[in-house]
Amino acid sequence: MNNTSSADILDDIYEAALFPDRWAKVIAVIGQRLDFWGGALTWGKGEEEAWLFTPNFQELMQAFMEGGWNHRNDRLTRAIREGQFSFVHDFDVFTHDEWAGLPIVRDFLMPRGLGYGVATQVAPPNHPEMTVLFERKLDSGVIGPETMAALGQLRPHIARSLTLATGLQRQKADAMTLGLNAIGAPAAVLQASGRVLSANTLFQTIQKCISTRARDRIVISDERVNRLLYKALAGHSVGSFPLPTEDRTCILHVIPLRKDALDLSPNGSAIVLISQPTDTVADATPLLKSLYDLTKGEARVALEIMKGLSLPSVAKQLKISHETVRSNAKSIYAKTGSTGQTDLVRRLSVLTRYTIGGEA
Repeated sequence: MNNTSSADILDDIYEAALFPDRWAKVIAVIGQRLDFWGGALTWGKGEEEAWLFTPNFQELMQAFMEGGWNHRNDRLTRAIREGQFSFVHDFDVFTHDEWAGLPIVRDFLMPRGLGYGVATQVAPPNHPEMTVLFERKLDSGVIGPETMAALGQLRPHIARSLTLATGLQRQKADAMTLGLNAIGAPAAVLQASGRVLSANTLFQTIQKCISTRARDRIVISDERVNRLLYKALAGHSVGSFPLPTEDRTCILHVIPLRKDALDLSPNGSAIVLISQPTDTVADATPLLKSLYDLTKGEARVALEIMKGLSLPSVAKQLKISHETVRSNAKSIYAKTGSTGQTDLVRRLSVLTRYTIGGEA
């Protein structure tokens, strides 16, 4: 067995703090030197759970997720509880009979020739706990004291590097929002769950229509806009939603972050920006199309509805059939999160604060 505390592997561990895409290589190298089949790094829970693993884990992880084993993995849960300060192996936590009777061992790992594993937990400040784990083939034999001693030597370096990596990732989010603050843009970085990872001071001052609640999740005071925001976050899609306010026009923009599967940030999903436009707009049609992904025909119908016209009057004004107007209106309501004409006018009223069509 090669020396796991040699300078090259320690260099790799600390370089991974600066270059997160190297963590898979670090885990793979440690695994190869200690006769493990593969390994993984995981953090977060539920919808915020993330995994980083060695290439040979790809098929295993797909089956693991599809089988729902991530929600019923008593083996890992117990190992994490016992492995908060050191690596532990299966027989540090279970008797042989308990281990053999675990569903994940008996029904998932053993049929694949696996079953011997080690794990430890690292808890960086202001970051979900992270778990480092390795799996060994059954025919390679149980994990002995020499291997555990080697992992024990590496653990402090792994823990320091992960703590540094997560701190740097959070600084990236803060730098993003701080830079936008400098150009006068209220902004925040959100997880898919709506949890605020970073928010600049301009964003924090907008309290009339946006707030945070338990677990720092963002809340829009308008429930329908709130649902549209969370739908955009969940679908990792772009969205723009006017926020009804009494004083200034505010439009919330959701901009998905390009996801890097090897990024150790706490799953930043999107940047949200709030614009407060004051420009003159000669034609609101392009604005409606870009904000709500309306077709040109839908935007024309929406503008007429905003003038207070009934659907039959809109049909007459645009010289199209009543059925076409009804179909367009139904699509408009769905895209804007409106319940009907009155609600649509209320929601789009912020747009009338622009100088549209040359009118004051």
